[in-house]
Amino acid sequence: MKYCKQILSFVFTVTVAFSVVSISPFWSTNALAQTKEIISAKTIVDQAKTDKLVGEKLNGYLGFVAQDVSDDIRAAANEINIKRKSIYTALAREQNVGVGEVAGLAGEKLIAKAKPGEMVMLGDNQWHVAGS
Repeated sequence: MKYCKQILSFVFTVTVAFSVVSISPFWSTNALAQTKEIISAKTIVDQAKTDKLVGEKLNGYLGFVAQDVSDDIRAAANEINIKRKSIYTALAREQNVGVGEVAGLAGEKLIAKAKPGEMVMLGDNQWHVAGS
């Protein structure tokens, strides 16, 4: 468990700017293409966060604050969530812990890094404005 927290700390330090976890150790053509997709999804999600349509949840995934979000926002958030789950699963296997445990630790870090004014879902399952 100690190593899991250290790995998550490193991963989030390196990749939090992309709103998605990545442990790719080298660049390949496929990785570059995926990075372009991530940046595109990140741009959409960042704007949706600013508009209070999407927020971070304690479970380590993005959630929809509003139900009537555009298809582009929904697709971008889902893309990021899928990539996050893939990374959480890999980390959980490496550390021999549950995926939920890894995702929960990631969620705590993502909520702690939320910008003031963004929406976060805390343990009461209610949306709150970060920094207030």
